[in-house]
Amino acid sequence: MDKSSKLYNKALKKYNNGFIDRAFELCEKSISLNINNSAAINLKGLLYYIKGDINSCRGLWKMNFQLNKDRVSEKYIQDSSNDEKLLELYNTALILTKELKINEALILLKQCEKSHFNYINVNNYLALCYIKKGNYEKAIEYVNNVLKVDNKNKDALENKKSLQEYSDIKRVTNYKSIIAILIGITIIFSIVIFIILNRNNTTTVQDTQHPQYNADENKKEVFPYGEIKNHIDEKDFNKILEDLIKWNNKDIGINEKSLLAQGKDLIESEGAEYFYNNGYDLLTKGDYSTAKIYLERAYKYGSSGWYYPHAIYLLGTTYEKLGDIEKAIMYYTIYDNKFESGDYEETVLYKLSLLYKNIDISKAEVYAKKLVNKFPQSIYNNSKIKSIIGN
Repeated sequence: MDKSSKLYNKALKKYNNGFIDRAFELCEKSISLNINNSAAINLKGLLYYIKGDINSCRGLWKMNFQLNKDRVSEKYIQDSSNDEKLLELYNTALILTKELKINEALILLKQCEKSHFNYINVNNYLALCYIKKGNYEKAIEYVNNVLKVDNKNKDALENKKSLQEYSDIKRVTNYKSIIAILIGITIIFSIVIFIILNRNNTTTVQDTQHPQYNADENKKEVFPYGEIKNHIDEKDFNKILEDLIKWNNKDIGINEKSLLAQGKDLIESEGAEYFYNNGYDLLTKGDYSTAKIYLERAYKYGSSGWYYPHAIYLLGTTYEKLGDIEKAIMYYTIYDNKFESGDYEETVLYKLSLLYKNIDISKAEVYAKKLVNKFPQSIYNNSKIKSIIGN
């Protein structure tokens, strides 16, 4: 067996084991040694095909058919004739996903799923859509599909990490919730028994306090240590946040400050993600006023979380839906400044261009030009953007 064939066999093995980039390198070496190695050329074309590069894969197969009269390549070219339409569906699905039209995006991605063309990107976005819908079992299915082909795929690994973290939080939260319910039932039962036993022993006491004086007015409010500790133990993130807001700047002792610090740490490590998930769900249901409250909490406390850029973009979307253009521009601008390489950058530049159009045309033009220069093939490069640049 010649060296070119050996390299091809290694490439095929790497591909079957999920090392797609290494397989690509070995194919290139194999072809460089023997341009007539049809199998290596076809495999390299297939790798392009899976990655969604329609022009490169068809170019290789066309070359293979012309140079080596390879019938497999000819068949690949014929079978890929409809894949450009699938690419259009996929690109439309990306826009729908960014606009939070998840169900509509899933319909298109499901059509794309029927072909192996663009397999990695389609499965990654299917996983993302199911994460956004809260269907984590389905999401991990698609994550694993990607990792079988490309076990070092960055997007799939990030999605998997997010799913694992959420599952751990969910398990712990559910366990704590069960304990909290049992404790609550015990307390209620004890109170009922106490009332029954003491019903006949109670007497009515008249209020003898002077109408101009109430001794409680001079009492200092007692820090509810046990109550706040229960909020932390039960991971009641909304209550913990209320506690932090109420007591953060009060004159309290070291133990009390330490307890509040525990609460803040919990909010930042787990609570912010809870707020994000709630905000996202409310947004998809059209409850924009409540969604903004939760998303702002995620933005304030979740700067180190995977969801942070999503929260910023969704805040812009939420305020835009509410008609608060000033706040929408503020959050879209924050996203552009902090995450210019992020998933939503293309949409953010488009939104900023249109929002500034009737406010400050010079700024609208800046964002429109940035969109065109950074994303020359963007579907957002439409007549609206051209008219802004034309002004």
